[in-house]
Amino acid sequence: MNVYDGSPIRVVIVDDETLFAKMLGAWLARDPGLKVEGYAQSGNEGWKVCLASPPDVALVDVEMANGDGLGLAKLLLEKLPETRVIIMTGRVDPHTAWRASQAGVHGLIDKTLEPALLGQVIRLVAEGNGYLSPAFQQIREEWLTDPMAFHKVLTNRELAVLHRLTDGLSDEGIAQSLGISADTVVAHRKSIRKKLDLHDDRSLVAYGREWGVYGAGGEELNANADDEARAGRSSKGARQLPGTEGVAGAAVVAGMNRLPGMERVGAGPGMG
Repeated sequence: MNVYDGSPIRVVIVDDETLFAKMLGAWLARDPGLKVEGYAQSGNEGWKVCLASPPDVALVDVEMANGDGLGLAKLLLEKLPETRVIIMTGRVDPHTAWRASQAGVHGLIDKTLEPALLGQVIRLVAEGNGYLSPAFQQIREEWLTDPMAFHKVLTNRELAVLHRLTDGLSDEGIAQSLGISADTVVAHRKSIRKKLDLHDDRSLVAYGREWGVYGAGGEELNANADDEARAGRSSKGARQLPGTEGVAGAAVVAGMNRLPGMERVGAGPGMG
């Protein structure tokens, strides 16, 4: 799209909270430089709407039924490369930031962003820039500069345990899979819960399913853990990914470095 040709920037809003989506659309409609082309309440529906009339910018929520927002984002980036994608979320945490970076989105905003800024953000992204809201910018800076931010990081072995626990394996099944004792598995579960601030195994499984441990480098790390188990190595000697202490931290650091041009509000043209 040529944002300087005088045509309104065409926007599609994909969010399963109808009231929020409609209120957001009504706010954007007040801006003569923006035009809301349509709404969708799921990733699957959002794909159909965008495919029928590709927008300049798609505002996409992360968590939705029938196709989540990040899945839609990846599809849009692959099939409709002219459409710019901004992810909206109520979750402000490193894992969400990492998942968005892996999807390759052009913008990541939290839903506490001031409405008056949103039109500016849409223009910024439509012009070919990236944008990271202040809340996620803070996460980026803290995880990149504060060594103590890695106190919640999972080791390779812990991720391997979480992967299998999420997959429904018992302690005995996990132990057999990794070549360790069931008591060691129990110890790992307790350690994981403490690091993730989760109070029971049900919450642990829900976390693994919700945040997709498969997509966080789980397969590679599980393969490493399997190799270590076969070699008879202890979990303390587990090989980490280059330059990292564990999965979550590694994912965030690597992912944040790949967020193209996403800086805080004042970084882009017209955003002073």
